[in-house]
Amino acid sequence: MPEPDAGPIPVIVVAGYLGAGKTTWLNAHLRDSVTPGTLVLVNDFGTINVDAELIDYAGERLLKLSSGCLCCSLSDELGTQLSRIGRWPEPPAALIIETSGVARPRRIADMIRVARRFRLERIVTLVDLASLAQRLDDGRVAALVEEQIASADTLSVNRGDDLDSEARDRLMTRLQTLNLAATVTGGASRTGAPTRPATAQPVTLRRTDERDPDWQRFAIDLPPSITRRSLETLLTRHAGGLARAKGFLKADGRHYVFQWSGGRAEWTPTAPRPGTGQLVGIGFVGEPFDALIAALKALD
Repeated sequence: MPEPDAGPIPVIVVAGYLGAGKTTWLNAHLRDSVTPGTLVLVNDFGTINVDAELIDYAGERLLKLSSGCLCCSLSDELGTQLSRIGRWPEPPAALIIETSGVARPRRIADMIRVARRFRLERIVTLVDLASLAQRLDDGRVAALVEEQIASADTLSVNRGDDLDSEARDRLMTRLQTLNLAATVTGGASRTGAPTRPATAQPVTLRRTDERDPDWQRFAIDLPPSITRRSLETLLTRHAGGLARAKGFLKADGRHYVFQWSGGRAEWTPTAPRPGTGQLVGIGFVGEPFDALIAALKALD
């Protein structure tokens, strides 16, 4: 049993929409400032937990949640995990939960607040500035993205370097109207220093009953004969039904970690590993998604 006088375990929740850079942020945090003995819980939406595979951290201090979307189905598994961790003979010094990109962090924070032996330290929401306008203008996910931003104690902004100053400032103002209280770090300016426009005024979040979008997940084995160009062309053609895709793939004779988000593809060379050739993803129920799956299955 834990020591009776042991203090509550501090918890950081890492949130942000699909492809916003949560795993990159987490790896940097683990390298630079993590408390020794920290436990990391990672959730992903796919049958293979790509995010967990990409985290450089001690194996016994990295737990994978298998509930998928970190939506409603998360509650039982996370509650069970928190209860179990709280009873460890040597509880972790701290806990970091990397959520799925479709998670509503307030739901998770509420669970932590009522859990014995835990204390919510902060919510960090990652924001891809380059795709922020697209997300907020997409009626399918806008309410979710707004909530992820509004829930944060810290907003970590990235991918704004290619924007001109006017576009970047306009997006930062839009971001901060959703959460004037949060600390803003990252690519808010060319120097990376936080900015907080004096003209930013809080806005009322769009009304929502917290129903999640009609997500549809998939996992498809792809042949090693695919090319990078053929896969990117296919995903671009069917982007309307796709929110996120990733996997460990072999293409053009080489092995890669593949990431697709916001219409961008990233191919990172990697060593061969089990599961190479499987693409996992999440999209929106409907004909565009069905066409995407049919096209992926037809790849040869």
